[in-house]
Amino acid sequence: MYPSIQVGPISLPTAQILALVAAWFGLSVMAQVGRRLRLDPDMVWNLGTLALAAGLIVARLSHAVQYWDIYRAEPLLLVSIRPGGLLFWPGAIGALAAGYLYLVRKGVDPRPVGTAVVLGVLAGGAVLEVSYFLTGSTVGVPGTPPAAVSTALTGIGKLAEPLRLISGEVRHPVALYRAIGMMLIVGGFLLWGNWKRPGRLAGKALLALALLRLLVDGFAADASQLGPLRISQLVALVAALALALSLAGTADRDGSSQSATG
Repeated sequence: MYPSIQVGPISLPTAQILALVAAWFGLSVMAQVGRRLRLDPDMVWNLGTLALAAGLIVARLSHAVQYWDIYRAEPLLLVSIRPGGLLFWPGAIGALAAGYLYLVRKGVDPRPVGTAVVLGVLAGGAVLEVSYFLTGSTVGVPGTPPAAVSTALTGIGKLAEPLRLISGEVRHPVALYRAIGMMLIVGGFLLWGNWKRPGRLAGKALLALALLRLLVDGFAADASQLGPLRISQLVALVAALALALSLAGTADRDGSSQSATG
């Protein structure tokens, strides 16, 4: 495991450093997608920065409220952000609210911006999954990874170590599977996406993510289960079905309108 990254005499925390890299990479992809959708890249970058900052503040304050007795006794802990010191859903709602208000103020159509956000979040999420792999916060079930993955990690050297626990048992690098899949989704849509239909493009990207999680989460260890499937897989299955039906419905409407025009 790699809880820290050694840069010369300085030891840097892996999770925090890669979180910063994830934020920068996600914002960069958002701006690139915005440019393809004929949006102002600076506006897209500012939107993402504002939403990210608002989300972090709300997530941190929500955690402080939940554990108010601890923070009341030591107020300085509020500015010491550590893994586990943020609440995801309050932060996500805060980020969405701040981003939407920014778009309303600027008078920008949120639909193409939403496509940029989806692909940017996927890109940043891929970096975070690499962080989870390196720090061992996401563990896979025992088993032999695909030969290509094992060979690549072994060729790099010590990066193969997170595949094993203290017992030496080889496990599937489920976080790495997610990271590779998310980057393939982002790269695929950047290369071959239909930018004339940003709404459908975002829907297809989310559908691809749901299918990825449905497949890959089967290798996750210590996950909550409902019957033979992990809960995350059930959520992914429901999301995939809903997105597939929605995309099919919009395709039917498009076909009908084109026939009427013809």
